[in-house]
Amino acid sequence: MSEQTIKLDSELTIRNIQPIFAQLSELLTHDEELHIDASQLTRVDTAGAQLLYLFSQTCASRSLRVNWLDCQPELQINLENLGINIPEIAIPELQAELENLSINISEITIPELQAELDEEK
Repeated sequence: MSEQTIKLDSELTIRNIQPIFAQLSELLTHDEELHIDASQLTRVDTAGAQLLYLFSQTCASRSLRVNWLDCQPELQINLENLGINIPEIAIPELQAELENLSINISEITIPELQAELDEEK
């Protein structure tokens, strides 16, 4: 399996979507590991968000692996504001925090709950 990287510009909007659509469509015809360099991408409009979402869903349904590289927080916020959720796009700092929370969740106690549990013993 080979790899392919697409570098996105700072905006993905209806005005510049056609060339990216063509590139992404072409990639779907190959058995390659895909890398989407989103380090510059900070703004998407509805058309751009829909394209990214459709591409993500199509790759998932075809078991194609997509690595989203260096996604900016602005991109995630922009997508959320448009009502689009692409789980593969995660802010690295947030992902690290979530992993830490899941590892340490058993160590967290609520004092009131702990007092009730102690009384029942």
